[in-house]
Amino acid sequence: MKPFRLRRNAVCATLLVFGVLLSSCTTDKGLAEGDGKKGPLTAMFWRTPFLGSHYPEMQEPKISENRSSFGVAFQGGGNRAAPAALGQIRTLHDLGWIGKVRYISAVSGGSWAAIPYTFLKNCPSVRARNCDQQRFLGVTHSASEVARQIPKLETQSTRDDFEDGSFLGAISNGKITAKVASAWVNGKFDESYAEALGEIYLEPFGLSNNKNGVPDNVFTWRALDRLRILAENPRLRNTPIHYVERERPYLIAGGTMLLKRTFIGPADKFRMEMTPLYTGVPQEIGYRPGNGSQIELGGGFIESFGYDYVTQGVDTSGTITKLTLRDPIFGNRTDETRLNYSVSNMVAGAGAAPVEKSVSVPGLRLLAANFGFPEHYIPGPQKTPKQRKLLSSRGERFEKEWAHGDGGHEDNLGLAPLLARQVENILVFANSAVPMDRPTGKGKKKGMIDSCADGLRDAGRAVPNPEKLKDTNKDISHCIDMLGNDIPTFFVRTDEQIHNLGLRLVESDVPRGQEHLSGYYDLLAVAKDLRANNNLSCKRYHYRPIIAPYAKRPKVNHGPIPSRPYTPMICILFLGMDEAWLKEIRDTTADDGMSDSEIADIQKTLNLDKNWGPKRRKGLWVGNNGFPHIRTFWDTPGHLIHTSRPRLFALSNFTSWKLNAHRKDISDAFGLNGLNLSEP
Repeated sequence: MKPFRLRRNAVCATLLVFGVLLSSCTTDKGLAEGDGKKGPLTAMFWRTPFLGSHYPEMQEPKISENRSSFGVAFQGGGNRAAPAALGQIRTLHDLGWIGKVRYISAVSGGSWAAIPYTFLKNCPSVRARNCDQQRFLGVTHSASEVARQIPKLETQSTRDDFEDGSFLGAISNGKITAKVASAWVNGKFDESYAEALGEIYLEPFGLSNNKNGVPDNVFTWRALDRLRILAENPRLRNTPIHYVERERPYLIAGGTMLLKRTFIGPADKFRMEMTPLYTGVPQEIGYRPGNGSQIELGGGFIESFGYDYVTQGVDTSGTITKLTLRDPIFGNRTDETRLNYSVSNMVAGAGAAPVEKSVSVPGLRLLAANFGFPEHYIPGPQKTPKQRKLLSSRGERFEKEWAHGDGGHEDNLGLAPLLARQVENILVFANSAVPMDRPTGKGKKKGMIDSCADGLRDAGRAVPNPEKLKDTNKDISHCIDMLGNDIPTFFVRTDEQIHNLGLRLVESDVPRGQEHLSGYYDLLAVAKDLRANNNLSCKRYHYRPIIAPYAKRPKVNHGPIPSRPYTPMICILFLGMDEAWLKEIRDTTADDGMSDSEIADIQKTLNLDKNWGPKRRKGLWVGNNGFPHIRTFWDTPGHLIHTSRPRLFALSNFTSWKLNAHRKDISDAFGLNGLNLSEP
């Protein structure tokens, strides 16, 4: 066996070296394309606006006039967030609210549901399975029906909720590991993850075209945008161009642009936005690699079909800036179907969570940074000269392919884009990986919320540095952990996110002399409100974007964050178990006289012990914190992204039920801010 292991290891090492070189080298075909033999592209470019009313989509009356200043945000989290978002979108339809929503902002797994929902085809034939909205969304089942169906789904191969054309059916086939490896072996390289996700979440709905010889699809917003793009860009005449065919809120999918491939810190990652019309990095960045050169990136948006190209010319003669784009010279370009920024790229950019996790593991850094995760050029309003060399001269601009990571690594709530657009009413679906107010301390009798309160009380006896306080006061650290890692980033600076700061409660209860701890006190108030109101908190906030200091990154100049202060109403619906729903499950098993094996199937699906109490266990990277907080990865042993049908079915119906249960409180809160959700 030893000789075999040596040979196997040698083969793996050879593949690793080959892959790293191939994913970063230049090919003859790439040079030919860089010479522009296929012709340039023309695309519109917008600087990031300072006012929400100045964003490009707001020039469309169907968005600015017919839809209220109302946005919904779907938190990320793989195959937990995807079915959770599906159930919530379904109930937004059932309640008649979806027609008033101006924006859907989604990250990672939440975007895996929101993207195909947005681009779902409007086929003329009602028999077209991959175009049927009702089939895509499914129907909401009561807790009793969930209890009755779970045992059947353990063994039943088909059911209406999982039929072709349903989103549940698509995500139930989410075994991604083999798909990524196959795409990489077939020469997709940094497009491998995108191709695999496209096969799972988009191909069932006709939104992924990765067949040999067919250019990959691109996308835009409206039919008239599609016609204009084709008229201005003859090279796209044989390229499928998807657009939003149905009446939909305007989609913003959150991604992350990374300045580094490994050892990624909070100052190395910046939020990017992918929308049907445009894609880009909102914040302006001037990056100096150390040889006197500088690359300006961010600070605006290119039409989405033009992302991943290089600026050849800039035309500012009209009311809208237009860029002439060319193919990049550097980077492996052996496959023409990889050149277009596709819907699959959008899905991968929003949900590339494994990239930052992988490059944090010492033994995987080199491989993970070059194994199939998204890399894109970011065109901007500065011409980049053609160069046929790997290194630039001092002071010379040069093109660079930037690594992209999961949107959740910057803003996993999807809240930041809505705040930047000054949306007045925001509903945040906090589909968290961890339950709220976990027990802590000796004997685990105290919850994190009370522990946070104790820590703030102790902090009042001194004048601490708020940036260091969480490291010296364990109770204060629970202020950040009590609601997961995502909500706190808008109130206090954390070890992972530094760009989201800016939220303050209008009715803030901060003791005199402790204003420097106001973020912690506001966060505590929100947590207490969620606990008191069964996982719902609706409050008014002041939002003033804060630019974090970057003393540790002298090579990066950061422009201002384009947004102005305003006062929104924000409702946070936290993903936490509801005892009323669970009681109905338990009562149904008794009323129906279910067998021990059927009850065991239900308890297994919902992570419950034999006494119907929570049963939790630790796993790789993300602990399984019990239903509905199922793990982002490895929910099914041996598979990176895969969740069983019973759990998908239960979670999508639980989130539907939960939103419906809180509909009056949410409607009343937004009504106080001028949004009427009670009328059609």
